[in-house]
Amino acid sequence: MNPILSQVLASARDRHVPVIDDDSREILIRAVEEVKPRRILEIGTAIGYSASLMALNSEATIDTVEMDDTRRQEAISLWKRLGIDDRIHAYLGNADEILESVVEGKEYDFIFIDGPKSKYLSHFLICLPHLSAGGVVFADDVLYFGMVEGEEFIPHKHRTIVTNLRQFLATVQADERLECTIVREGNGVAIIRKK
Repeated sequence: MNPILSQVLASARDRHVPVIDDDSREILIRAVEEVKPRRILEIGTAIGYSASLMALNSEATIDTVEMDDTRRQEAISLWKRLGIDDRIHAYLGNADEILESVVEGKEYDFIFIDGPKSKYLSHFLICLPHLSAGGVVFADDVLYFGMVEGEEFIPHKHRTIVTNLRQFLATVQADERLECTIVREGNGVAIIRKK
């Protein structure tokens, strides 16, 4: 791995900043290399780790949305250090409020959803009309610590997230325009291809 990204990953884990886990990282890199996207949308920038992985493994231009300006500024600084800042546009705001304006008039080959888990479905439905034919949506953490597919009691503090992730997966799996593969490594990844 790039030494700068190795430092960023170690720092993120020390500070408990949520970044993609090692299993999902490898799946993400393989997916980006396979799709060879020209334009990527990311929901949930955090400190720019995943956007960096996607930029370093493609020639794509990336639009990314983050609601925490401190993290967004840290991401921009990282991209400058990596020399990829000219290809990444970081939008500040709550995706619920700004996502429609970010995607307006654009088409994406690859969409990475890793923002608020309870909002996956609503964000996906905004993005789907902007996904190119053959394009891929990569949704991380969809099995949510095994709770989404499990039968056991869900603690109250996780119930909304689990219910909404179940609804998200049921919706994409029932849509005949889409092919959905669930990868059970890590915390679960949904790879959704538009036919």
